[in-house]
Parts: sequence; C-alpha cells; structure tokens
Amino acid sequence: MTRNLAYDGLRGWLLIIIASNHLFGNFVTQFTRTPLGFVSAAEGFVFLSGFVAYLVYGRLAENKTALKQKIWQRSFTIYRFHIIAILITFLLVWLFPLFNPVWSDFYNAANWLNAPLQSFVSALFLLEHPGFHDILILYLIPMIFLPFAILAIKNGKVIFVALASFTVWLLAQFINAEFLVTPFNQIFRDIKLNVSHFDPFAWQIYFYMGVILSYLKFDKGCTFEFSVAVKASLLGCIIAIFIVRHWYPELMQPYYVGHGSASLVYQANLLLAAYLLMLLMRKCTRLFTLKYPVFLGQHALPVFAFHCVVIYFLMPATHQFTTQHWYWDVLTCAVFVLLLAIPAKLDALWRARKKLQQRSKSDKNAAEAT
Repeated sequence: MTRNLAYDGLRGWLLIIIASNHLFGNFVTQFTRTPLGFVSAAEGFVFLSGFVAYLVYGRLAENKTALKQKIWQRSFTIYRFHIIAILITFLLVWLFPLFNPVWSDFYNAANWLNAPLQSFVSALFLLEHPGFHDILILYLIPMIFLPFAILAIKNGKVIFVALASFTVWLLAQFINAEFLVTPFNQIFRDIKLNVSHFDPFAWQIYFYMGVILSYLKFDKGCTFEFSVAVKASLLGCIIAIFIVRHWYPELMQPYYVGHGSASLVYQANLLLAAYLLMLLMRKCTRLFTLKYPVFLGQHALPVFAFHCVVIYFLMPATHQFTTQHWYWDVLTCAVFVLLLAIPAKLDALWRARKKLQQRSKSDKNAAEAT
C-alpha cells in the first residue's frame, strides 16, 4: 500500500508537542498545551492511532487469522515497549536517586521506591501507572479488540461498533478503579493502587472514533466536504472554543473534570480539531511532510517510550530554568525534540537490519530450492 507521509508527519508533530508539554515550562506550553480548546495532543495521538490502525490492518480483513496475528503482535510490541520503558526508568531512578521527592510526588512513583518488586508485578498487569507511563496503555487496550471491530465493520456492522464503544465509554463513567482497591490491597500489601487519571476504557472511544472515520474515508469514500454554511459553523465553533480557552479560561473550569473520562465535550472538541487539521493537511501539505516530524512519526513507539524515560531526569533538572525565562524553555524543548532522533534512528537501523536478514534468508532458501 502507498504510505501517506502526512499521517506520519502529524504523528511526529503530536510527539513533539507531547514531549514539550511534559517539560512543564511556562512559555512553550502556552501554545502547545491545549491550542484547539479542551483537548490536548494526547487525545489526538490516540485518535490518530485508531485512524491509521484501520488504514493499515483493514486490508487484512479477508484473512481473519492474519488479521488477528498482525494486530495482536503489534499489541504485544506496544506492551513490551511499555514494560521495558518502566523498567529502564526505575533502574535509572534506583542507580541515580537525584530527584526522589519529585519522583515520589509529581510522578506518582512512590510505589517503586517503597516496593519495587510488587510495583513491577502490578505493572505487568497494567495496574501501576507512574507518571507519563500511561499513554501507551490508552493505545494498547483498544488495539487488543481491534480485530473484532474491523471484522464487524467489514460485515456492515459499523453502527454496532460505534454503539459498543459508546457503551463501554458510558460504563466507564460509573465503573472505575475504585472497585479494584480492596482486592488490590489484599494482593499487594506494601503498595497502593496507582492508576492513571486517564481511564483507558473511556479513552477507547477516541481510538474507535478514529477507526470509524478511517472506514468512512477509505472504504466509503467520504471526503467530509460540507456546504459553506456548515463549514463556517464548524470553524466558528473552533474559534469560539479557542477564545474561551485563551481569554475566558474560568468558563472551562467545570469541564476539566472530563479530561480523564473523555467527556462528551472533549469528544466534540476532538472531532472539531480533527476537521480543522484535515483542512490544514489539504491546504498546507508541506507542513505535515517535513522530514523530521515524518521521521519521528514513522518510529513513534520507540520515540514515545524513550521520551517517557528521559523526562524523569530532564524535567526536574530544567524546571527551575524553564519556568523563569522563556528562552530557557524554548532551548530545553528544542534539545529534547532533537534527542528524540536517537530512538528513531536506532529503530530505523534495526528495521533495516531485520529487512536485510529476511532478504538474505529468502535468497538462501531460493538458492537451495534451485
């Protein structure tokens, strides 16, 4: 299939924004935290993951075995990166205990400092989410169920998939991690249940919104072209949200609670943001095909995992500077963004080596056959 570099570029820009936001400086985040209203780059990342996942795996629907195998292999890869990133992070925390108070409080990592073995076992079951090691879970959980969603969609049951996703989201508004506290404490007596503010069973709706829109675009040929009146109304809503976000933030306060549970307001805002980005991708294609964001986007998983490790040291070391002077904030963000090239390059080399080995093995088998 032909690869659309604009999607890689958009994913790369989202990774850049997420990394910059996690430095918590006082200048750059004024532009990157929630530039299009309530939603942040994290929601966009999960939405785009679903959109691209359907584009990539939807073509395997005629072979159910291959479909499940490919998607679950990818899911296990995401899981591996998640666990390895946590292990590396806290191995370094143990070897270089520079910022214990920050790690315990801000990063919610007290469990690892008090009982690392129990914390590790809990992390294996996705029940331990130290700071920033939660976004991949929001991507992983909906991926596990993606084969069934794709098969249902290909069989004309897209409404069923939408309703199932909405039902899971609705249940997540009432059934949360508090129900796990008692059994968790009985099994892990030296640590507390430490799960993310972001509920993965609520956030799965962002992923499947992306899946369904991808189906509409690539299978049904929807161009999402609207009349001038409708387009003006949609853009007007985006402008209104932007004005409220930057000039009347107190009006947004009641809705902040919906961030972790993917409230309806956030869902509507995400769809508006996706529409705006679609227009920008059509009009400003060059912005989304710049080499560096595309490069990062093509290696998004190792880049994100790497960022989760580095941020534990970089943010505490630079925070006093990035919150005092704007130029320190810009410089630190620029350095961090450049560091993201390291895992991207290593992943590119590993893929090239793997491809070369596969080609060599194929040539050897062909030679033996002749």
